[in-house]
Amino acid sequence: MFRVRPFEEKDRKALAAIYRECRTEATWLPTAAAEPDFARDTEGEALLVAVGSDDEPEGFVSVWEADAFIHHLYVRTGSRQRGIGRQLLDSLGSRLPKPWRLKCVCANDDALAFYLRQGWLEISSGVGEDGPYVVLEKR
Repeated sequence: MFRVRPFEEKDRKALAAIYRECRTEATWLPTAAAEPDFARDTEGEALLVAVGSDDEPEGFVSVWEADAFIHHLYVRTGSRQRGIGRQLLDSLGSRLPKPWRLKCVCANDDALAFYLRQGWLEISSGVGEDGPYVVLEKR
């Protein structure tokens, strides 16, 4: 059983570890990708945290609220395939007006399949420093 709550400062170390773990294992990222820096990469964003019954973070979503843009969604490796990502996205419903947007690197097959299963639609594409990407929207 998991619940989603707002970020608390006590979460910072655990979320930084989740972020680093997920970015490090991302074989789709270029090998020259910068060292993951959770604080820098989520600065100014709203954070929601998925926690277990022990209140330990299992995943998070970060959002640039002004643009309803989801910047990061990561779930701890051992907690995937348990509905946490979907629960994190669903938690945005009461806080963020749609449409929501995000960018997904095309080589990140698992993430792209996840978003498409959740009803996200491809609205554009491009090439960035991490390679080709699609912009997805949830209406």
